[in-house]
Amino acid sequence: MQRLLVLLTFAAFSLFAQEHAQEHAAQAGQSHETAGENLTAKWVNFAILAAGLGFLAVKFGGPALKSQQKEILDGLSEAAQRAEAAAAQAAEIDRKVAGLQGEVDKVRAKAEAELAAESVRIEAETAQAIAKLAETARQEIASAAKFAAHDLKAQAAQLALQLAEQKIQARMDSAAQGRLVDSFVTRLGERQ
Repeated sequence: MQRLLVLLTFAAFSLFAQEHAQEHAAQAGQSHETAGENLTAKWVNFAILAAGLGFLAVKFGGPALKSQQKEILDGLSEAAQRAEAAAAQAAEIDRKVAGLQGEVDKVRAKAEAELAAESVRIEAETAQAIAKLAETARQEIASAAKFAAHDLKAQAAQLALQLAEQKIQARMDSAAQGRLVDSFVTRLGERQ
């Protein structure tokens, strides 16, 4: 921006110098002949001015334009890199989306396999629990049967004793009691 300002200032001074020279020539009152010479001088001044402006344009405008060109090329290069990155990212997203159905199918198949395995495991545990309950019930029934048989035998023995006692009491009279006491005393004496 400063270069452009310097260039415009130089151009303004050059134009001002030309106008000032024309006024000075008019005041001196030169004739038509000097006007022809003046025309040549004007062309020479114009050529010098054009050369100076061309030199300044090349000297200061060239680097400015080159820096702008470099900035533009850098911007284009960066935009191309961003476009490539965006295209790569879009391709990656497309690849993931395409693979997503496969992933969903894999997860679904895995879940179904796990569900089937869990079902088999639960069935096995249930069968094992049923077998354990059946064994426990069988043992309890066997134990209850043994207890009932033992209780039945005890009641039968009790009834047999009561029946025997009743029979003995029915047969027992005072003569039989005396013989029993004598027999008991005799045995007791033999043991000692």
